[in-house]
Amino acid sequence: MMDFNEFEIRCEGPGHPSYHPCILCKILIQSMLDRVRSSRAIARNVRENIVYMHLAEHLQPDFRTISDFRKNNENLITEVFKNTVKAAKDLGVIGLEQLSTDGSIVKASASKNSTVIIDVLEVIGEYVNNELKKGIELDKVEDKNFGSCRGYDQLNKSGKYKVKSVVAKYIKQVNKDKFDNRKKEIEETVKEALNEFEKDSIEKVSLTDQESRFMKNKREILKLAYNTQITVDHKLGIIVANDVCQDRNDMHQLKPQIELVEENCGLLKEGTRICADSGYCSGENIHYLNEKKLDPYIPEKKEVTKTATENVKVIRFNIGNFEYDEKNDEFICPENQRLKFLCENYEEKKKRKYRIYKGTECKKCEFSKNCTKRKDGIRRLKIANFSKERKELTDKMKTEEAKKIFGQRKQVVEPAIGNYKENLGFRDFFTRGLKSVRNEFNLVCTAVNLRKIWIYLIKMSEIGEKIEINGAFRLKKGIMN
Repeated sequence: MMDFNEFEIRCEGPGHPSYHPCILCKILIQSMLDRVRSSRAIARNVRENIVYMHLAEHLQPDFRTISDFRKNNENLITEVFKNTVKAAKDLGVIGLEQLSTDGSIVKASASKNSTVIIDVLEVIGEYVNNELKKGIELDKVEDKNFGSCRGYDQLNKSGKYKVKSVVAKYIKQVNKDKFDNRKKEIEETVKEALNEFEKDSIEKVSLTDQESRFMKNKREILKLAYNTQITVDHKLGIIVANDVCQDRNDMHQLKPQIELVEENCGLLKEGTRICADSGYCSGENIHYLNEKKLDPYIPEKKEVTKTATENVKVIRFNIGNFEYDEKNDEFICPENQRLKFLCENYEEKKKRKYRIYKGTECKKCEFSKNCTKRKDGIRRLKIANFSKERKELTDKMKTEEAKKIFGQRKQVVEPAIGNYKENLGFRDFFTRGLKSVRNEFNLVCTAVNLRKIWIYLIKMSEIGEKIEINGAFRLKKGIMN
């Protein structure tokens, strides 16, 4: 049973009674299955489509009601997804013996043309604060209106054009009777965009969806997008955790996914197999899984090799050919020379610690030019934390058994992503902002899980197996109650 107290308290007061969240959830989930995501199209279906009319119990919520519900009920929509996981667990179709995690780039509802650099954004903010006047007409936006704007004269031709086009767009939308409200909206947009520059080291920010980020898709094309993450159980392919983030890679998303799985399903048993692609491979992730006594299956990133042209002597001195002496905390090179620990640093970009080891006899070595490109001729190794655990996993991944287990990931998590992208048409977000896109993605994952559960129940009814989920589902041969 779900608790709707928070929703009901928030919607108490004068006016038309609120639509029950069950009704709105039903039509939103059905719309995801039908590849209908526009709130106006959903509202039209509620009036015209008999399936939606039945789900809505012959009520006709307005498209704004549907849109606002989808944006403003994060906790409720998250609980709906969790209930599908709980129902699957009660059915016994979640084993939690093997899980696979993967990420996918989904396009944001924003255009490249709406992006600005911080210098342009500050000029726009300055103009809005000082120069924008009530009732100004579009044809009066000329260079002289910007001349007194601080920083405007320092912009290049492209920057000046961007300022004028953005401000002109805002002015065109201004309603004379509601100027103050519109001015506040513009100021708020500029403020939120400036906050994104402070929060993340980015070159440009979108004015339509400030929280979206430029990311490369599989075709290596840069688009404003979000990084969606799912974790799938291997027994029936149920999505047991999902999230949306702004990270351009998957490196820091494995731990949050495991935490979400345990929040939705309870603590994982020792030895649970965790499969993920090389994008998740880091010493921190491997150490985290080992600490929890889980069984990781994560391959190392493949290095680009040039075996056809590269000098064999150079390949010989690759970092993988250096042997670690754990007792003395030193590395031994292929020429049997030692590299001693020098210092420990922190890499801000990758958010990880690493250790530097420095060669002791490199200048005397005849192969120093093949070993390093440094001017001083001394080889240095940059070793990430938990390198020992990382090497142990690398050795494990070379075994036939590990390859077989990891290969099962392609049959589980990748089809799940392909399902909602191809079959449900979920290739881009309709909503904007991290909070709203998380709600939208939760609804997609809820729809995917419910369809899998429904198909499973149909199959069980055909073979006459009786099933109960807290007394809610009962199946007899050919009959479903």
